[in-house]
Amino acid sequence: MKITRIKLYIVNVPERKWWWSDDFYGQPSHQRSEHGIAEVETSEGLTGLTQIGRGTPTETMKETLNGWLGQDVLEINLASLATPMVSAFEQVILDLRGQALGLPIWSLLGGRLRDRIFVTQCTGYKTPQHTAEDAQWGWEHGFRAYKMKCITGRETTPEERIRYVADRIEAIHKVLPDMAVRPDIRWRLEEVWVAQELARRLQGHRVESLESPITKRAAGGTFSEWRRLRQTIHLPVGDHVYNSEDLIQRFQAEALDYAIVGGSTAFEAINQSRLAHELGMDGWSQTVAYGPGAAMGLHVAACMPHLTQPYDMVGPMAWENTLVNEDFPFEDGCFLVPDRPGLGYTLNHDAVKKYLVTKQDFE
Repeated sequence: MKITRIKLYIVNVPERKWWWSDDFYGQPSHQRSEHGIAEVETSEGLTGLTQIGRGTPTETMKETLNGWLGQDVLEINLASLATPMVSAFEQVILDLRGQALGLPIWSLLGGRLRDRIFVTQCTGYKTPQHTAEDAQWGWEHGFRAYKMKCITGRETTPEERIRYVADRIEAIHKVLPDMAVRPDIRWRLEEVWVAQELARRLQGHRVESLESPITKRAAGGTFSEWRRLRQTIHLPVGDHVYNSEDLIQRFQAEALDYAIVGGSTAFEAINQSRLAHELGMDGWSQTVAYGPGAAMGLHVAACMPHLTQPYDMVGPMAWENTLVNEDFPFEDGCFLVPDRPGLGYTLNHDAVKKYLVTKQDFE
């Protein structure tokens, strides 16, 4: 089953109002860049769907897609891929194989461990009032966990940074006391004492964890400061791990409660999750993508053994259109894992036409 034709669509879909930032913290360029979506046709009449990573140069897309032509979908070794756009290629190969076998992608990734993915309403920077309004929108649409990016260049002192986080959480809980909140601090509290003071002020609030609270690799990479923080506050601490070596080092340093795993491929991300689970660490992962990429994220999340915390899904409800024909069922704060063959989603050509920037065929 060889790849015979590829259709590349460069699209730009507007975000839902105030999904990322409100007018006060306006960041007009964030997530409003162009994205690549590709349909891949085969000699057997099957069509696969994939999303290309945001920020991939157009010339890289064109050169790489030309290199996909003629490849045999059933002969490619996904364990040894060495190509640009590796995650996009992996996704479409798994989609096509799944369709050919009548199996969903999660079945090809080792089998799902859950049939629904509890997710956060993952958002950006807003005033306390607008944060509460956005959380109210999320609650009404079924979200039960709210993740918010925290601290910008406006907050320059430790007190301003603490207040920015605490004031927003207090605003949420005034109207939604049962909404779990995950502040993503992006390492901007910097020092242990600042994070300790924030944790003190958040006592009594439903805070799921502090994500990335202090300086990366604090104390020269020994993570002793991260350990000291964990030992002195009541809130769990989570952070991104970048590979197996990093994960093991954090574990040995007792630096984390939650590991946020990822990888350049689905198999790599699942392997990191498996390692975290074997080390006794819980955590989560994330997807930031239009519908085609979000669907892949659900397949991967379904197979992650360490996934005990809400998954950060920026996708089906973040932009004004998913670009796919099928729905993303959402129940009790969870996206349901698709069980149709392959990816389980097909491209909505009418929607693509509406948001199309440019199109090119390769054959």
